[in-house]
Amino acid sequence: MSTIRQLQQRYQNKIKPAELELLLAFTIKKKKEWVISHPEYNLNAVRLARLKKTIRQLQKGFSIAAITGHKEFYGLDFYVDKHVLIPRPETELLVEKTINEIEKERNQKIILIDTGTGSGCIPISIEKNIARPMPIIATDISPAALWIAKKNAKQYKIKIKFLRGNLLNPLAKYLLKKTKKGTSFYITANLPYLTKRQFVSEPSIQKEPKKALIADNKNGLALYEKLFSQIQKILPEEEIKIFIEIDPRQSAAAFKLAQKYFPGAKIKIKKDLSGRDRVLII
Repeated sequence: MSTIRQLQQRYQNKIKPAELELLLAFTIKKKKEWVISHPEYNLNAVRLARLKKTIRQLQKGFSIAAITGHKEFYGLDFYVDKHVLIPRPETELLVEKTINEIEKERNQKIILIDTGTGSGCIPISIEKNIARPMPIIATDISPAALWIAKKNAKQYKIKIKFLRGNLLNPLAKYLLKKTKKGTSFYITANLPYLTKRQFVSEPSIQKEPKKALIADNKNGLALYEKLFSQIQKILPEEEIKIFIEIDPRQSAAAFKLAQKYFPGAKIKIKKDLSGRDRVLII
């Protein structure tokens, strides 16, 4: 048996203290705050073995979220697994900007559409932080991802219409039945936007699903071009606002792509906390 204090001393030069606290909390099924306030708690042999297993996983390159199955995003806890991209702090900017725009249009009927929803963290975070109810649709091509998104939506008691398919494709028939004149569409997307070279050069994402990260054609913007094309075909005459996450290195190319498909639109790019171009708003 070992106490939390003894384990902290044993691993102080091997892993970060904050990471050890999270692994301990996961192992003994307590909050991180409880772990911090109970340094004399003894782990039995079973829990000690479980902890050592998670530490080995961490040392092999798995993230804390991948090991524990949970990730905090925009102040909420989301279930994640190997089938979805683990939410990133950078994506919180996309959520923040979308919320700000929604709050400006209090009298406008809005339908929120999140494409390639993954864990569902974007539409769920938006819904939990706005004062007005609105219909929400989320799409994903992966059945496993949709199962996870539904699980997270159920946890927060949020009603979302989940549709399986490629980006906006499953919406065509649905919107014909549901849409009324005067409706605005807010489309959010954090689609795969890395090239294979970028993926290989970034160690922190090697254990995450490639299909949630890589879109190698057209400098990583292939899926965004497909989305823009679908918007033109499915929602050609509607009032639309689009919020997408980009890699800072794609900023100029993404801006030009938006101009190509929406030449009359107001287009702007917002920077993240590191001062890098991160969110394209159309």
